Amino acid sequence: SDKVGYVWLTIGVNPVYVDTGIRIESAADLCGRCLDDVATDVLYMTGNDHALEVADPLELAEIKRRWEPYINQLPDYAYLCKDLLNGKM
Repeated sequence: SDKVGYVWLTIGVNPVYVDTGIRIESAADLCGRCLDDVATDVLYMTGNDHALEVADPLELAEIKRRWEPYINQLPDYAYLCKDLLNGKM
């Protein structure tokens, strides 16, 4: 559609805050950002403070499991998962 992009706001609840918005220019970039957020949630949940590229096998399995429902609905963006895992994003 004719959009000028999307706005990504980071909103925290404890304490309540809204971070600076980021303009995202394409649906692919938005999808990549959402997939990265899912992966970050898994790493945060496991208590590990490291990059996605060095996630251990259990973390990777959980990340891929959580990505699956989205990629099943958006198969054209499956390549973004590989890009994220290889540090290309």
